[in-house]
Amino acid sequence: MLSEEEKQELKEMAASSTLREEFRTLRFNSRDMESRVSVDQLVQWLTAVSRICPDPVQPRPFVRYVNVKI
Repeated sequence: MLSEEEKQELKEMAASSTLREEFRTLRFNSRDMESRVSVDQLVQWLTAVSRICPDPVQPRPFVRYVNVKI
C-alpha cells in the first residue's frame, strides 16, 4: 500500500501539466519506435549515444535474488 506521503506526491505529479506533456511526448515517440528502423537511422542513433556516453560501461556483479515475490 502507498503511504499518505506517496499518495500526495502522486496527486501533485498528476496535477503537473509539464509532467503530463512529457509523458504524452514519450508515448507519442514510443509509437514511432514500433515502426521499422533503417540501418542508417540505427547507426545515426548509436553514433549520437556514443558521443553522449563515451565511457565504456562498468561491469556490475550479478545479483542473485533468492526470494522474489510479485
